[in-house]
Amino acid sequence: MDDQKLLVAKLTATNYPTWKFKLKHLLIAKELFEFCDGTAEEPGSSESAAVKKAYRQNEKKALSNIVLAVSDEYTYLITSCNTAKAAWDALQSHFERDTLANRIYLKKQYFRAVMKDGESMEAHLKRMKDIVNKLSAIKVDISEEDQVVTLLGSLPETYATVVTALEAQKPETLTLEFV
Repeated sequence: MDDQKLLVAKLTATNYPTWKFKLKHLLIAKELFEFCDGTAEEPGSSESAAVKKAYRQNEKKALSNIVLAVSDEYTYLITSCNTAKAAWDALQSHFERDTLANRIYLKKQYFRAVMKDGESMEAHLKRMKDIVNKLSAIKVDISEEDQVVTLLGSLPETYATVVTALEAQKPETLTLEFV
């Protein structure tokens, strides 16, 4: 596998959901993600020295991949971690804070979203999807109907004709994908 083609932007204050998704799949491609999610089984005492060495090397590779994909600003969160799972969990704990205040903040940000002047539809959809992903990461699901309603309500008056036409659809056809 050509590692030069498998790059993930470094973790920053604003890209955690995308970073997590991409790094997870990079580690899956490298057959190292099991060291992050805790499913890698440590070799037993009856295993050969070569098997134990390969396990330790893969554990170190997984941890190194995480460390190298984190910006200097957030490296402090994982400097004391000795395993890939510990580092993965530490970052998840920091960025996926499941507190009432965070849930309220993200829900307000989502349900009060308004398309900004000069913002492209694609950028607006991405911004809203990012918030849904952040909510989903802390186990807050937004129904598809609420996503459709919020999206239509977030559009400026210039989209009023499109919104009216969409609202006239049969309820079962008004899916997020359709909108």
